[in-house]
Amino acid sequence: MKIRSMHGLLAAGILSAMLMAGCFRRDESTVGTPANPLVLVFSPAHATSASSDALAFIKKHLEAATRMTVEIRVAESPAAAIRSFDTGTVDAGLVTLEEYLVAREEYGVHADLQVLRGDKLPDYDGVILTRAKGGAASVKDLSGKKVGFVGPYSVSGFTLPAIYLEKIGVKAVPEFAASHDANLKKLVAGEVYAAATYARQASRAPGLKILAVTGNVPNEPMIVRRSLGREKREALKSAFLTIGDTSEGGRALAAVADITGFRPVDSAVYQPLHELLLREGKTVYDLVPGGWDIYRLSQPYLPER
Repeated sequence: MKIRSMHGLLAAGILSAMLMAGCFRRDESTVGTPANPLVLVFSPAHATSASSDALAFIKKHLEAATRMTVEIRVAESPAAAIRSFDTGTVDAGLVTLEEYLVAREEYGVHADLQVLRGDKLPDYDGVILTRAKGGAASVKDLSGKKVGFVGPYSVSGFTLPAIYLEKIGVKAVPEFAASHDANLKKLVAGEVYAAATYARQASRAPGLKILAVTGNVPNEPMIVRRSLGREKREALKSAFLTIGDTSEGGRALAAVADITGFRPVDSAVYQPLHELLLREGKTVYDLVPGGWDIYRLSQPYLPER
Protein backbone atom coordinates (compact mmCIF):
# COMPACT_ATOMS: atom_id res chain seq x y z
CA MET A 1 0.00 0.00 0.00
CA LYS A 2 1.09 3.54 -0.66
CA ILE A 3 -0.30 5.20 2.47
CA ARG A 4 1.90 7.55 4.46
CA SER A 5 0.97 7.72 8.16
CA MET A 6 2.23 6.94 11.62
CA HIS A 7 3.81 3.48 11.59
CA GLY A 8 1.90 2.01 14.51
CA LEU A 9 -1.46 3.26 13.33
CA LEU A 10 -0.75 2.18 9.78
CA ALA A 11 0.17 -1.35 10.82
CA ALA A 12 -2.94 -1.64 12.94
CA GLY A 13 -5.08 -0.30 10.10
CA ILE A 14 -3.65 -2.74 7.58
CA LEU A 15 -4.14 -5.71 9.90
CA SER A 16 -7.70 -4.65 10.69
CA ALA A 17 -8.51 -4.19 6.99
CA MET A 18 -7.07 -7.60 6.12
CA LEU A 19 -9.09 -9.31 8.84
CA MET A 20 -12.28 -7.51 7.84
CA ALA A 21 -11.79 -8.28 4.16
CA GLY A 22 -11.40 -11.94 4.99
CA CYS A 23 -14.42 -12.05 7.30
CA PHE A 24 -16.82 -9.95 5.22
CA ARG A 25 -16.17 -10.91 1.61
CA ARG A 26 -19.21 -9.79 -0.39
CA ASP A 27 -21.44 -12.05 -2.45
CA GLU A 28 -21.72 -9.77 -5.46
CA SER A 29 -24.80 -11.50 -6.81
CA THR A 30 -26.83 -10.56 -3.70
CA VAL A 31 -25.60 -6.99 -3.15
CA GLY A 32 -28.71 -4.86 -2.70
CA THR A 33 -30.82 -7.54 -1.04
CA PRO A 34 -32.05 -7.33 2.57
CA ALA A 35 -29.44 -9.88 3.63
CA ASN A 36 -26.64 -8.01 1.81
CA PRO A 37 -27.62 -4.33 1.43
CA LEU A 38 -25.87 -1.92 -0.87
CA VAL A 39 -23.81 0.14 1.58
CA LEU A 40 -23.28 3.87 1.17
CA VAL A 41 -20.76 5.64 3.42
CA PHE A 42 -20.91 9.34 4.28
CA SER A 43 -17.76 11.11 5.40
CA PRO A 44 -18.00 13.02 8.69
CA ALA A 45 -17.92 16.28 6.73
CA HIS A 46 -21.13 15.36 4.92
CA ALA A 47 -22.98 13.84 7.84
CA THR A 48 -22.25 16.50 10.49
CA SER A 49 -25.05 18.84 9.44
CA ALA A 50 -27.42 16.21 8.08
CA SER A 51 -30.43 15.35 10.24
CA SER A 52 -31.61 11.79 10.69
CA ASP A 53 -34.69 12.75 8.65
CA ALA A 54 -32.51 13.87 5.73
CA LEU A 55 -30.51 10.66 5.74
CA ALA A 56 -33.71 8.63 6.06
CA PHE A 57 -35.18 10.38 3.02
CA ILE A 58 -32.04 9.76 0.96
CA LYS A 59 -32.11 6.08 1.92
CA LYS A 60 -35.81 5.80 1.05
CA HIS A 61 -35.32 7.51 -2.31
CA LEU A 62 -32.32 5.38 -3.27
CA GLU A 63 -34.16 2.19 -2.36
CA ALA A 64 -37.23 3.17 -4.39
CA ALA A 65 -35.21 4.28 -7.41
CA THR A 66 -32.75 1.36 -7.47
CA ARG A 67 -35.12 -1.33 -6.19
CA MET A 68 -32.35 -2.40 -3.85
CA THR A 69 -31.99 -2.45 -0.09
CA VAL A 70 -29.65 0.39 0.93
CA GLU A 71 -27.77 0.94 4.17
CA ILE A 72 -26.25 4.33 5.01
CA ARG A 73 -23.24 4.46 7.32
CA VAL A 74 -21.44 7.51 8.71
CA ALA A 75 -17.66 7.14 8.95
CA GLU A 76 -16.14 7.95 12.32
CA SER A 77 -13.23 9.83 10.73
CA PRO A 78 -11.84 10.79 7.31
CA ALA A 79 -9.34 7.92 7.57
CA ALA A 80 -12.20 5.50 8.31
CA ALA A 81 -14.11 6.73 5.25
CA ILE A 82 -11.08 6.03 3.08
CA ARG A 83 -10.29 2.71 4.71
CA SER A 84 -13.84 1.39 4.28
CA PHE A 85 -13.16 0.85 0.58
CA ASP A 86 -10.33 -1.55 1.39
CA THR A 87 -12.54 -4.04 3.23
CA GLY A 88 -15.11 -4.70 0.52
CA THR A 89 -17.94 -3.88 2.92
CA VAL A 90 -18.82 -0.50 1.35
CA ASP A 91 -20.13 -0.06 -2.18
CA ALA A 92 -20.33 3.71 -2.66
CA GLY A 93 -19.73 6.92 -0.80
CA LEU A 94 -20.12 10.64 -0.52
CA VAL A 95 -16.72 11.84 0.66
CA THR A 96 -14.58 14.96 0.61
CA LEU A 97 -12.33 15.73 -2.32
CA GLU A 98 -9.10 14.74 -0.59
CA GLU A 99 -10.71 11.57 0.78
CA TYR A 100 -11.67 10.64 -2.77
CA LEU A 101 -8.20 11.31 -4.18
CA VAL A 102 -6.56 9.09 -1.58
CA ALA A 103 -9.22 6.36 -1.89
CA ARG A 104 -8.77 6.45 -5.67
CA GLU A 105 -5.02 6.06 -5.36
CA GLU A 106 -5.20 3.32 -2.75
CA TYR A 107 -8.28 1.34 -3.70
CA GLY A 108 -9.19 2.34 -7.24
CA VAL A 109 -12.60 3.85 -6.49
CA HIS A 110 -14.43 5.53 -9.38
CA ALA A 111 -15.90 9.04 -9.45
CA ASP A 112 -19.32 8.64 -11.06
CA LEU A 113 -21.09 11.89 -10.16
CA GLN A 114 -20.05 15.36 -9.05
CA VAL A 115 -21.77 17.37 -6.35
CA LEU A 116 -23.41 20.65 -7.40
CA ARG A 117 -24.01 23.59 -5.08
CA GLY A 118 -25.66 26.99 -5.27
CA ASP A 119 -27.07 27.57 -8.74
CA LYS A 120 -25.99 24.07 -9.84
CA LEU A 121 -22.32 25.06 -9.77
CA PRO A 122 -19.64 22.34 -10.04
CA ASP A 123 -16.85 24.30 -8.35
CA TYR A 124 -16.14 26.97 -5.75
CA ASP A 125 -13.44 29.36 -4.51
CA GLY A 126 -11.33 28.67 -1.47
CA VAL A 127 -10.77 31.84 0.57
CA ILE A 128 -9.19 33.24 3.70
CA LEU A 129 -11.60 35.35 5.74
CA THR A 130 -10.87 37.96 8.39
CA ARG A 131 -12.97 40.47 10.31
CA ALA A 132 -13.72 43.69 8.43
CA LYS A 133 -12.98 45.73 11.57
CA GLY A 134 -9.89 44.83 13.55
CA GLY A 135 -8.91 42.06 11.17
CA ALA A 136 -5.93 41.71 8.88
CA ALA A 137 -5.35 44.41 6.28
CA SER A 138 -3.29 42.09 4.07
CA VAL A 139 -2.24 38.46 3.95
CA LYS A 140 1.23 39.45 5.19
CA ASP A 141 -0.41 40.47 8.48
CA LEU A 142 -1.11 36.79 9.21
CA SER A 143 2.53 36.04 10.00
CA GLY A 144 2.77 34.82 13.57
CA LYS A 145 -1.01 35.04 14.03
CA LYS A 146 -3.53 32.27 14.66
CA VAL A 147 -5.27 31.20 11.47
CA GLY A 148 -8.17 28.75 11.59
CA PHE A 149 -7.97 25.67 9.38
CA VAL A 150 -10.30 22.74 8.77
CA GLY A 151 -8.33 19.66 8.25
CA PRO A 152 -6.42 17.94 7.23
CA TYR A 153 -8.84 16.51 4.62
CA SER A 154 -10.42 19.80 3.56
CA VAL A 155 -9.15 21.32 0.32
CA SER A 156 -10.49 24.84 0.91
CA GLY A 157 -10.15 24.67 4.69
CA PHE A 158 -6.59 23.37 4.79
CA THR A 159 -4.73 22.29 1.67
CA LEU A 160 -5.09 25.28 -0.64
CA PRO A 161 -4.64 27.96 2.04
CA ALA A 162 -1.61 26.14 3.46
CA ILE A 163 -0.02 26.02 0.00
CA TYR A 164 -0.98 29.65 -0.65
CA LEU A 165 0.59 30.92 2.58
CA GLU A 166 3.71 28.81 2.10
CA LYS A 167 4.28 30.19 -1.39
CA ILE A 168 4.15 33.82 -0.23
CA GLY A 169 6.31 33.13 2.82
CA VAL A 170 3.69 33.74 5.52
CA LYS A 171 4.19 31.61 8.65
CA ALA A 172 0.87 31.58 10.44
CA VAL A 173 0.03 29.62 13.59
CA PRO A 174 -2.47 26.89 12.57
CA GLU A 175 -5.53 26.42 14.76
CA PHE A 176 -7.60 23.41 13.68
CA ALA A 177 -11.38 23.10 13.84
CA ALA A 178 -13.55 20.06 13.15
CA SER A 179 -15.71 21.77 10.52
CA HIS A 180 -16.09 24.93 8.42
CA ASP A 181 -18.88 26.16 10.68
CA ALA A 182 -16.75 25.64 13.80
CA ASN A 183 -13.88 27.46 12.09
CA LEU A 184 -16.15 30.39 11.25
CA LYS A 185 -17.38 30.58 14.84
CA LYS A 186 -13.79 30.85 16.06
CA LEU A 187 -13.20 33.76 13.71
CA VAL A 188 -16.36 35.58 14.76
CA ALA A 189 -15.47 35.05 18.43
CA GLY A 190 -11.99 36.46 17.91
CA GLU A 191 -10.25 33.20 18.74
CA VAL A 192 -8.37 33.30 15.42
CA TYR A 193 -7.21 36.25 13.33
CA ALA A 194 -8.35 34.72 10.04
CA ALA A 195 -10.03 31.53 8.84
CA ALA A 196 -9.57 29.35 5.77
CA THR A 197 -12.84 28.21 4.24
CA TYR A 198 -14.98 28.49 1.09
CA ALA A 199 -16.32 31.73 -0.35
CA ARG A 200 -20.00 31.27 0.57
CA GLN A 201 -19.09 31.38 4.25
CA ALA A 202 -18.33 35.10 3.92
CA SER A 203 -22.05 35.87 3.82
CA ARG A 204 -22.99 33.72 6.82
CA ALA A 205 -21.76 36.07 9.51
CA PRO A 206 -21.77 39.89 9.64
CA GLY A 207 -18.59 41.89 9.57
CA LEU A 208 -16.37 39.50 7.59
CA LYS A 209 -14.34 40.14 4.46
CA ILE A 210 -12.40 38.00 2.00
CA LEU A 211 -8.70 38.59 2.52
CA ALA A 212 -7.47 36.26 -0.22
CA VAL A 213 -8.74 33.74 -2.77
CA THR A 214 -6.62 30.61 -2.42
CA GLY A 215 -7.84 28.77 -5.51
CA ASN A 216 -10.74 27.35 -7.47
CA VAL A 217 -11.82 23.84 -6.49
CA PRO A 218 -14.00 21.25 -8.25
CA ASN A 219 -16.78 19.92 -6.04
CA GLU A 220 -16.32 16.45 -4.62
CA PRO A 221 -17.70 13.28 -6.25
CA MET A 222 -20.04 10.45 -5.39
CA ILE A 223 -17.78 7.41 -5.63
CA VAL A 224 -18.24 3.66 -6.09
CA ARG A 225 -15.91 0.72 -5.48
CA ARG A 226 -14.30 -0.59 -8.64
CA SER A 227 -15.77 -4.10 -8.31
CA LEU A 228 -19.41 -3.02 -8.03
CA GLY A 229 -21.40 -4.50 -10.92
CA ARG A 230 -22.16 -2.18 -13.83
CA GLU A 231 -25.95 -2.58 -13.61
CA LYS A 232 -26.04 -1.70 -9.90
CA ARG A 233 -23.59 1.13 -10.43
CA GLU A 234 -25.78 2.67 -13.16
CA ALA A 235 -28.90 2.26 -11.05
CA LEU A 236 -27.24 4.07 -8.16
CA LYS A 237 -26.09 6.92 -10.42
CA SER A 238 -29.58 7.39 -11.81
CA ALA A 239 -31.06 7.40 -8.32
CA PHE A 240 -28.67 10.09 -7.10
CA LEU A 241 -29.43 12.27 -10.11
CA THR A 242 -33.12 12.40 -9.17
CA ILE A 243 -32.89 12.94 -5.40
CA GLY A 244 -33.46 16.68 -5.74
CA ASP A 245 -36.46 16.45 -8.05
CA THR A 246 -38.90 17.06 -5.19
CA SER A 247 -38.93 19.81 -2.55
CA GLU A 248 -38.40 17.22 0.19
CA GLY A 249 -35.45 15.80 -1.70
CA GLY A 250 -34.02 19.27 -2.18
CA ARG A 251 -34.20 19.92 1.55
CA ALA A 252 -32.53 16.59 2.29
CA LEU A 253 -29.64 17.36 -0.06
CA ALA A 254 -29.26 20.88 1.33
CA ALA A 255 -28.87 19.38 4.80
CA VAL A 256 -25.92 17.37 3.50
CA ALA A 257 -23.24 20.02 2.96
CA ASP A 258 -25.44 22.47 0.98
CA ILE A 259 -25.80 20.13 -2.00
CA THR A 260 -28.26 21.17 -4.72
CA GLY A 261 -27.78 18.27 -7.13
CA PHE A 262 -25.38 16.03 -9.01
CA ARG A 263 -24.03 15.67 -12.52
CA PRO A 264 -22.00 12.96 -14.32
CA VAL A 265 -18.27 13.63 -14.05
CA ASP A 266 -15.07 12.63 -15.80
CA SER A 267 -12.28 11.79 -13.36
CA ALA A 268 -9.94 14.05 -15.37
CA VAL A 269 -11.63 17.00 -13.60
CA TYR A 270 -9.72 16.06 -10.45
CA GLN A 271 -6.27 15.43 -11.95
CA PRO A 272 -4.89 19.00 -11.54
CA LEU A 273 -5.66 19.00 -7.83
CA HIS A 274 -4.13 15.56 -7.34
CA GLU A 275 -0.94 16.73 -9.04
CA LEU A 276 -0.84 19.88 -6.89
CA LEU A 277 -1.16 17.83 -3.70
CA LEU A 278 1.44 15.35 -4.88
CA ARG A 279 3.85 18.20 -5.58
CA GLU A 280 3.18 20.30 -2.48
CA GLY A 281 1.94 17.75 0.05
CA LYS A 282 5.08 17.32 2.12
CA THR A 283 5.25 21.00 3.00
CA VAL A 284 1.51 21.22 3.60
CA TYR A 285 1.23 18.30 6.00
CA ASP A 286 4.18 19.50 8.04
CA LEU A 287 1.70 22.05 9.45
CA VAL A 288 -0.56 19.38 10.95
CA PRO A 289 -0.04 18.71 14.65
CA GLY A 290 1.68 15.42 15.53
CA GLY A 291 -0.53 12.46 16.28
CA TRP A 292 -2.94 12.83 13.36
CA ASP A 293 -3.31 9.68 11.26
CA ILE A 294 -2.87 11.18 7.79
CA TYR A 295 -2.99 9.57 4.37
CA ARG A 296 -0.86 11.36 1.79
CA LEU A 297 -0.91 11.13 -1.98
CA SER A 298 2.28 9.57 -3.25
CA GLN A 299 1.61 8.40 -6.82
CA PRO A 300 0.79 10.06 -10.16
CA TYR A 301 -2.84 10.37 -11.26
CA LEU A 302 -3.12 7.24 -13.38
CA PRO A 303 -6.02 6.31 -15.69
CA GLU A 304 -8.88 4.56 -13.92
CA ARG A 305 -8.37 0.86 -13.52
